[in-house]
Order: sequence, then C-alpha cells, then structure tokens
Amino acid sequence: MREIRFKRFTLNQRIEHIIFFATFILLAYTGFPLKFPDEWWSKWMIASVGGFDNRTLIHHYAGLVMIGVGVYHVVYHLLEKPRFDILFSPKDIKDFLQQIRYSLRFTDEHPKYGRYTWKQKFEYFGAAFGALIMGFTGILTWNPFEAMKYFPMGFIQIANLFHTWEAVLASLAVFIGHLYDEHFGKFPNISWVTGNISEEEMHHEHTIEYEAIMGDREIGIPGLSAPDVKRDCSAGSVMIIGFAKLLFTVFFLAVTVWMLWISYSVLAEAVNTYLL
Repeated sequence: MREIRFKRFTLNQRIEHIIFFATFILLAYTGFPLKFPDEWWSKWMIASVGGFDNRTLIHHYAGLVMIGVGVYHVVYHLLEKPRFDILFSPKDIKDFLQQIRYSLRFTDEHPKYGRYTWKQKFEYFGAAFGALIMGFTGILTWNPFEAMKYFPMGFIQIANLFHTWEAVLASLAVFIGHLYDEHFGKFPNISWVTGNISEEEMHHEHTIEYEAIMGDREIGIPGLSAPDVKRDCSAGSVMIIGFAKLLFTVFFLAVTVWMLWISYSVLAEAVNTYLL
C-alpha cells in the first residue's frame, strides 16, 4: 500500500523558511567575530568573507533581508487566513508535563498535539521575538551617530547590548535546540524541502489533527489505530533515548536561563552606567 504523505508546509512557507535560516546563518557567521573580536577564530571568519568591510556589508544586508521576510510573513499570513491555534493555551502546559512523564517512561501515553506542539509554538514566537529585537536594535546600531540624533547615547548602548546577547541566545536556541529536536531527532527530516511528513509522524506528533483529517477511516501503517505509534526499539533503548533527550532539555533550559540572567545583568549594568 502506498504510504500517505501529509502536506505540512506550503511552497510559500518553505521559501520563507529557507530565506530566514539562510540569512540567520549569515548574520551569525558575520556577527560573532564582532562580538568576540579577540578570539583566534574571529580573525579567520572575517578573512573568509574578504575582510571587515565585506563582513559589515554582508551582515547589514542579510539583516535587511531577514526583516523583509519577517514583515512579508506577518502580512501574508494575516491576509491569507490567521491561524489562532498557533497561540499558546492552557493545554500546552498539560502537554509539556505529559511530555516529561513520557520521556521518563512514567507513562506510555504520548501527548496528543494538534497542528502545533508546545515546542513549535515556543520556537515560533521565540524566533519572532528575536527577529523583532534584532531588527530594531540592528537598525539603531547600523549608524549609531545618526541614531544618537534621535535617541540618547545610553539608549543606543543598551540597544547594542541587546543586539549582541540576543544573537548569542538565538544561536543557542537554533543551533542546539531546533536542530536537535527537528532534525537530529527525526533524521533525515526533509519536510522543509518537500513540505510533507509521513503518516507515522503525523499520527505520533499531531494526533488530534490526524484524527480530524482521517475521521473514522482505518488506513495507513499497521498499529496506527492505537492511541500511540508502535515502537520498534527495545525498552532499554527507549529509556536511554528518553533520558538523553531529558538531559539535553534540562541542559538547554539551564543555558537559556543562564543567558537570560546574563542579559538581565548586562541590561541592569547598562542602565546604571548610561541612564542613571
């Protein structure tokens, strides 16, 4: 029987995603050498793009492209048809706690997600918030002397701190959290290219949406009529994988909290230094 594929992303969304992550990589690659100028790899990275002037040019215009695709995304999808199920709800808290119990093997029942999981919502709004902060502060620091005609110098200094530390936090979230969860955990995940996901993944990760689409029909891979997808690996392997994911999640959350604390400390110091 031919496997059923479910359309997850439209062509428009896939193009947006490709442009967004391509500009993000360029921004990280050309931005970190400026954040950490004394490191040996900073000089190598600057030289690899043809020098400091080219680094600045690439960084600035990659930022403009990211701002452009962000504005396009918001306008297009608001005009197309707003999806309110992307918003957070009390169910997300229940799903998060259920996910922890499932990963620790305290229960065999996987959380039943709809169109979006709590992790996907967190990443989506995290990316939106980061892009907003980075875009606004990036424009201010593009030409700080011109910006100081309209804003106090302390405000520009704080914007620069926000820009650099938000970049570090965003890079951690993308290169560790997003890549691990969406790509290493589902290797090879090519839905960002094809726009499709398998019936097994659809049923396992978006059960509520799957059931709404399929109705009462019993089709697809064997075992999918059960509340959860059948697991082929042994119980020991499942426990090891689940425990590894839990450790990674705890580590990532700890790093995130640490970075937020650094951001707060830097902001407090900047306010005391430049504004008070």
